[in-house]
Amino acid sequence: MPLYVDLDHTLVKTDVAQEMLIRSARTPAALMAAIGAGLRQGPATRASAIKAELARRIYLQADLLPYNDAVLLHIKAARAAGRRVVLATAADQQVAQAVADHLGLFDAIIASTQAQNMKGRAKLAAIQNDCHNGPFEYLGDSRADLPIWQAATKRGFAKIPKGAEAMAQDASLRPEATRSDASALVKPLLKAMRPHQWAKNALLFVALLFAHLYNDASAVLLACVGFVSYSLCASSVYLINDLLDVEADRAHATKRNRPFAAGTLPPDIGALAAVGLLALSLALAALISGAFLIVLLIYIALTKAYSLWLKRFSTVDVVILALLYTLRIIAGAAAIGVMPSPWILTFSLFFFLSLAYMKRYIELSRLVAKAAEDTAQLPVRNYYAGDLTVVQTFGIANGALSLLTMANYINSDMVKHHYRTPEFLWLMLPIMMFWTYRAWMWANRDKIGDDPVAFALRDQLSRLSVLLLLLSVALARYVDLGFGQTGGLG
Repeated sequence: MPLYVDLDHTLVKTDVAQEMLIRSARTPAALMAAIGAGLRQGPATRASAIKAELARRIYLQADLLPYNDAVLLHIKAARAAGRRVVLATAADQQVAQAVADHLGLFDAIIASTQAQNMKGRAKLAAIQNDCHNGPFEYLGDSRADLPIWQAATKRGFAKIPKGAEAMAQDASLRPEATRSDASALVKPLLKAMRPHQWAKNALLFVALLFAHLYNDASAVLLACVGFVSYSLCASSVYLINDLLDVEADRAHATKRNRPFAAGTLPPDIGALAAVGLLALSLALAALISGAFLIVLLIYIALTKAYSLWLKRFSTVDVVILALLYTLRIIAGAAAIGVMPSPWILTFSLFFFLSLAYMKRYIELSRLVAKAAEDTAQLPVRNYYAGDLTVVQTFGIANGALSLLTMANYINSDMVKHHYRTPEFLWLMLPIMMFWTYRAWMWANRDKIGDDPVAFALRDQLSRLSVLLLLLSVALARYVDLGFGQTGGLG
């Protein structure tokens, strides 16, 4: 009895055509060609024409796809028993052939061509023709497979869709878990949204803190709504970036476990969630103020330009990263209707530029440990192993400039007018010195991890440093030691 195996969400845990369509956004010519191919066809062949055009223009690395281990074992057992195994899929024939060539487990393929979409009853007819209307086993996952399962002698399920429950009682293969689609998607969707990264958006409260409006309920509410808007937008950006970078993530040691790369979250669900989150974010931003909405739109434009293009240029990429963090402070100021202090903005640019260089330094130091030549390059980015010392120097120098900016701010007339005892603010300087130079020392020892900002959020001493900084500001604001209007100690 021959075995016929579906591809999308069966042999592989994802939908290859959906992934290729989304990835084509990186090359607009490919996307427009696919859309044009679909528009030139009638409804019956539109999908197959689009898939054929995408297969021609978007390179597929079949070896990186997230394969279903249970299905692979079932196929290997069938081959060991001497059975004929056929890949029967609605994916384009070029995609099916690439997968078949990589696995070397199939005797033949049944797949879509530009003129025919091999789905549902069309696939059933092709299977019956291939097996000469004899008995066959079919392994699939979707409602479109219902007529095939009904005609099959044996049935296997990578997922049990609605309407197939009765047929799955005596299945040759069935999924270990039988959770509903909605419950199975919640956890990977939340993971892909990366809510732990929302802590970075606490920078929106910096303007509230230094404008001393934390006693104003209206300002606090606007800042909180701004935080929610920015966080939803950030999650939308993470979803879109992961969809566009799915193949690169699969080739990465740790990023391959991300939901899209691992195939635990379908591409179409991710795309819909990204659009929904972005729409909600923009709606909240419009409610706050026009200025906040403009800043958010600039943030979105910069993140997309960075993801699609700017990250490939050395120096430019770290400057953009620093700007993206500084934009959060500007957004917080726009939310509560105040002008951000030039001191705060200058400090932010230098400080986050230092952290951006630290991130590149960590990546380069790991590259140097593996590569013997100075010409070895970071993937996608224009940094070479020989740049390690230069990147480290730039990073430490920018960290020092941020400390110098802080010292000048504390000594400025602006501070003397806004704090009862500005001398307490000098406590901030040694705290920031300790944190900055400790972080660089740990980066040199490869103890920071992949992201210095994420390290700062989980490191206990970093959290203590933040509390001490806030305590210094509170003491300077509310405690009067009677030093006089000049702020001098002697």
